[in-house]
Amino acid sequence: MEKGRGKPPFLAGLGGFRALAALAVLAGHALSWLTPLPQHPFLAVPAARLTQAGLSGFFVLSGFVLFYTHAPRPDAPAFSAKRFALARLARVYPVYLLLLLAHLGLALRHEPGLFSRYPGDVLAHAALVQTWFFAPEAPSLFPIGWAVSTEVFFYLLFPLLLRPVSALATRRAALVTAACALGAAVCVDAWIAASWPALFSRVAASHPGFADHAADLAGLFFQWLTYTAPYLRLPEFLCGMVTARLFLLGARPPAWLGAAAGAGLCLLAFVPFPHDAFFLSVLANNALYAPLLAAVCLGLAARAPAWAGARSVRAFAGASLSVYLLQPLTLEPWQALSRLLPGMWPAVFGIGMAATVVAGLLLSRFVEAPAARRILGRAASRT
Repeated sequence: MEKGRGKPPFLAGLGGFRALAALAVLAGHALSWLTPLPQHPFLAVPAARLTQAGLSGFFVLSGFVLFYTHAPRPDAPAFSAKRFALARLARVYPVYLLLLLAHLGLALRHEPGLFSRYPGDVLAHAALVQTWFFAPEAPSLFPIGWAVSTEVFFYLLFPLLLRPVSALATRRAALVTAACALGAAVCVDAWIAASWPALFSRVAASHPGFADHAADLAGLFFQWLTYTAPYLRLPEFLCGMVTARLFLLGARPPAWLGAAAGAGLCLLAFVPFPHDAFFLSVLANNALYAPLLAAVCLGLAARAPAWAGARSVRAFAGASLSVYLLQPLTLEPWQALSRLLPGMWPAVFGIGMAATVVAGLLLSRFVEAPAARRILGRAASRT
């Protein structure tokens, strides 16, 4: 482990967790977009849940890493919301903006008047707030960017959450807080499931343009409310913060816990839900995986396996943002080949995955990392 003044010890296991989450999202998208497997009823759900669990893992990990990094320490400077915001934006915004512009350029080819027709939606994407409100009439300009918008919402709340989570003085208090956060999400999910007809009727009345497309509106609203909007994803982020607090309070789980939690995640991926279990469908879109993911994260933080420190794993984990945001551009072009040669889908799947990883590593090395260093260097030179 490496330790610098004011910085906590480096935890290689967190990089391993990030790599696993990134791989889960990439594999889930590649399975869904490049293979015929999702057409099989038994395999469609695992592909979707693989992506769901991977993205949930990113939110849990984000809370863990940010709290672990910024928790009060005697040898560390006081937390600065300004420095925190600058560091976060320097990390995510340059590569996000570059790929947003790429998507806007492609959209303009099909709809030249896009900016004049939907200026608010374009500005919302540029400001990273597109998931904070429901706007079904606007086109989906950068669909995969929703997770970054949701993360920015967490960044906004992090300075407010840092002090109360830091004040948790015992492991029991931290466990109770995590349970309450996830329990609140479960309760809201149950309320959404029970109140869905009334909720949707209000939404439908507010969007008369969808009068002849009620099913489309229902799908859009369900996806936003339970999956992409930041409000029901916040408990996952808070669970990650509290898990980091547990770690700093000395919690070291038994070696079997991480493996058991991982096995539980695999089991969840394949267990079919009853067709009438609407509540479970809501829960699977946000808090379902968080407790098991937090256990895996805590286990890897406490005992980093040898593979987590491998150079390739560290490089892939470091490029996870670029790998994630590139996926529509690097996976979807292979769909034509997959349709042309349906029997070759395993090769197309592998090629698409490999192309995404290589492109993500290059984008991270030559755009994402240098841009962050440049922004932070300029800011440091002015202080």
